[in-house]
Amino acid sequence: MSDSTHKPPRLALAYASLLVRRPGLVLLAILALFGVSLWGTTKLTINSNQLDLISQDLPEVKEVKRVIDMVGGSGYLMLALRGEDEATLKKVSDDIATKLMADKEHVRFITYKVPVEFVQQNMALFIKTEDLTEGKRRIMAWLKDQLRRNNPFFIEIQKTEPVKLEMTDLIDKYSSVGKKSIRDDYYISKDRKMVLVLIKPMWDSNQLGKTKDFVEQLRQYLAEYGKSGGVKLTEDYDKMGNTQEVFYGFTGSYKTSVDDSYAIEESLQPVSLIAFAAIFLITILAFRKWVPTVIVASGTVLGTIITMGFTYVTVGELNMITSILGGLLMGFGIDYGIHFIFRTRLELGQGKPYDQAIRDAVVNAGRPALVSAVVTSGSFFVLMISEFRGFSQFGFLAGCGTFIIGVLLFAWSPALLAIAGRINPEWPKKLIGEMKPPATQSASTGKELRIPRPGLVLVVGTVIVGFMCAFAIPWSDVDVPTDRPASMADRIKAGVRFNYNSRALIPEGQPSVKLQDEISARFDISSDPIAVYSKTLEEAKAIYDELTDPKNKEKYSAIDQVVSIYTFVPPPETAAANAKILQEWKEELKDIDVAALPPEAQDKAALFMKMLEARPFDVHGVPDIYASQFVHLPETKPENHGYLTFIYPNVDLWDGKKMLTFVDQTSNIPTPQVKDASGKVIAEAQVRRAAGAAPLFARLARIVLSDGKLTVILVTLWILVMHFLDFRNVKLALASVIPLTVGLAMMLGIMTLADLHLNFMNIIILPILLGFGVSHGLYLLHRYLEGTSPVVALRSVGAAVASSTLTTAAGFAALLAASHNGLKSMGIVACIGLITTLVVSFTVLAAVMQVMWDRLPRKLQDGVQHAPSSGQTSSDKSEAA
Repeated sequence: MSDSTHKPPRLALAYASLLVRRPGLVLLAILALFGVSLWGTTKLTINSNQLDLISQDLPEVKEVKRVIDMVGGSGYLMLALRGEDEATLKKVSDDIATKLMADKEHVRFITYKVPVEFVQQNMALFIKTEDLTEGKRRIMAWLKDQLRRNNPFFIEIQKTEPVKLEMTDLIDKYSSVGKKSIRDDYYISKDRKMVLVLIKPMWDSNQLGKTKDFVEQLRQYLAEYGKSGGVKLTEDYDKMGNTQEVFYGFTGSYKTSVDDSYAIEESLQPVSLIAFAAIFLITILAFRKWVPTVIVASGTVLGTIITMGFTYVTVGELNMITSILGGLLMGFGIDYGIHFIFRTRLELGQGKPYDQAIRDAVVNAGRPALVSAVVTSGSFFVLMISEFRGFSQFGFLAGCGTFIIGVLLFAWSPALLAIAGRINPEWPKKLIGEMKPPATQSASTGKELRIPRPGLVLVVGTVIVGFMCAFAIPWSDVDVPTDRPASMADRIKAGVRFNYNSRALIPEGQPSVKLQDEISARFDISSDPIAVYSKTLEEAKAIYDELTDPKNKEKYSAIDQVVSIYTFVPPPETAAANAKILQEWKEELKDIDVAALPPEAQDKAALFMKMLEARPFDVHGVPDIYASQFVHLPETKPENHGYLTFIYPNVDLWDGKKMLTFVDQTSNIPTPQVKDASGKVIAEAQVRRAAGAAPLFARLARIVLSDGKLTVILVTLWILVMHFLDFRNVKLALASVIPLTVGLAMMLGIMTLADLHLNFMNIIILPILLGFGVSHGLYLLHRYLEGTSPVVALRSVGAAVASSTLTTAAGFAALLAASHNGLKSMGIVACIGLITTLVVSFTVLAAVMQVMWDRLPRKLQDGVQHAPSSGQTSSDKSEAA
């Protein structure tokens, strides 16, 4: 081996010397920073308003803010009452509504019943003329028969059956407006066993904290009502009540948003404890001593708190995404401490004094640790390009936090050991142990220890990797369902699939979603609507005509129903034709005495006679009780005054693909130019965009998909560039990313075989795995470049690499205990990726290192057998590689 050795950078030596010479000062500085950061951490709050996480300049955000200003948003907090007794349900809903309407602080308005008399009396104007004519024919036939039979002089020579009035088909066809039954004022299901109370809070559905507190307040009130109201109210999502007990539940966009977001937060509480316990246990098993475990664990906690203080200074608050930052950083950050302790043990094992051992450990392990921290931080920083502020803030804080913890652990741990060494030079060795330099030759044969058959390992590894990659590639365009297990043949054809169904992410049996499905079945209605804004009534009419035109049925195939103020206005041509029939009909019946009809038919006959009085009316004839649902509230800003048209989907919005289709169809609604009677243009032709939760989620979904692909590309380029700058050698740079690239390729293949899917949550794991996976190759190759054979490199830093990977995997594995399926999927994908990269490091990368070693001149190999393995990096060896 050449005598010329590459000396460590002066800055690294100066930093290491400072830690050894002034450990007390270093510890005091760290503890002072910790104290300030702890104060900042206590001031941190979590902003639960998800709307703040999206760029406020997006059209989807601007439109939803307009709707919020106009009517408080397009969704509701739904309270569903379930019971066997209809009268009890209605009484309870009346009492609850009275209480809620008095709560001006929290409730904007409620809807639980709407008088239907006006609609009933005018329904004949909405009916198709041919159906009205048919109805008239049936009713007249029945009426004549009834009058004839009720005549006291009626005599039947040959007995005949009375004429039956069969109107069920027509009644069912026209028994609702906007799927609200016109048979009953209440929002009651067809089976009369569920009543809905629709609550519009004073805030929008994105303010999760307020909704959560309000629901708890409602629960308390309902419990008190049950004690004094004569009817017990119990929250349950399965049982059916009776006259003494009514079961209730909450759903709607307000509640499902809260449940989904807080399911993540509640899942992370036990997960964090499990992760910390698992990481602590693995660290103890790796060190086989408790002192080094305490050193690195305490340093990691200090670094995490300092990062939280940094968060308070720079960002000011956490959000629903960055709230998981602490647990993630602890899993990542402890790795730096593990590598330092292992390296210090190795240096002590060579018989060096404690101060030199600490200094050499900082220098030798510090460089790959620094490169790893820079690369990992940069991988997180790439997320800052995201339009979704949850990801961009997470990327910024995670990147800074990774670097902070990495630097701190390479200050805290050395300083503590230096303090111990000053008290007693033997203490560092006793406290953390020592590791004798690995043998380079076999004790029995005297031959050099080497990776057996590296060429064969590479060939076999290449075949296996190629085989696993083949599973990840989609070989067919067949759309395989992701809501059920696929056959092996289907999996191989489809490759790695993306599951767009958000139901796969939420906890199993989430009550609010379960209740939402029940309401959809009982009421034949879809989920919360989205809304389209219009400035004038003429524009509202143009929107309504465009969406309800039968010619556009295919164009708007994902729309179930459109509810507008014009829903309550009969079509002019139909109304005119039907009014003429009603007038003629009334004339025909003017001599009929209602009292002559059977008693059971007299009430219906009285209503029927009122229906004959119906006359055409325009939008200004719609009663305020109906019109107010579509008009801005009095407190709305002047620029947002106008009207809303509500659109309900006929597809399951939990299915991402269907949601995107629905949103695409409702984000490009063309309306023609509108002129008044004089020919003046009162509304220009334009394209309308619907607003609501669905468009926001659709935008977010597209951001996640786009950012997921882009960040993977950018992180990959970042890693390659940084590795090349570190090694200044293309071959070494490529070799160092083998565990990363090959491991992730195998991960995707395993996901295909195991029928696991990428989704909107675990896709963010990919850039994180890329950032973390760099450490495997870095530490192994840097140890190799110090002038050691591959076997020595593996034996000296392999334990640290394995331990650090397992601690991170343990942190992610703890997510398997979460009730939230999205978090579980993140844990599964991360664990597979971490384990495959570790396996590749100890097989494929080890074989590559052995091949490179074998190609070195023999004199270099012989020199290594007798040269110190620490603190020297052969420039000749780097050039030969």
